[in-house]
Amino acid sequence: MTSSLGPGGLGPGANLPRRPAHSPGNVEVVREIYRSFRARDYEGGLALLDPGIEVRDRPEVPDPRVYRGHDGVLDSLGATQAAFDELDLVPEAFMPAGDTVVVVLGFRGRGRGSGVPVDEELCHRWTVRDGLATGLAVFSTRDDALRAAER
Repeated sequence: MTSSLGPGGLGPGANLPRRPAHSPGNVEVVREIYRSFRARDYEGGLALLDPGIEVRDRPEVPDPRVYRGHDGVLDSLGATQAAFDELDLVPEAFMPAGDTVVVVLGFRGRGRGSGVPVDEELCHRWTVRDGLATGLAVFSTRDDALRAAER
């Protein structure tokens, strides 16, 4: 009897399930989250987030926090909005990697107390499962976000 597995155990003809490198829908889920929150459609944005989502501040900010759940997401947004006037987070690139999507953002605004303009690049690493975002981590550099996505 001839096996399709071949001498090495796996060979041509082996019928193995394969996990795609990324789900094409993950990028669209993340795009829609940004569209919703930028349009101040918080209900629409929250509908795309798992109720147990965790949002992690950049590790180098003073007193980095982990925000949990939908209330935590709103707290995180509120804290950022309280610190800046004219705040805008502009998604510039979406990079899928497995069940994560790294987003390069333009972070623009003006310090609320200082009036100092801010225009910097930030990165978000989203984890998406079953069509819902389950995690968001903020990074100061693209390299840090991509390294984290590889883990």
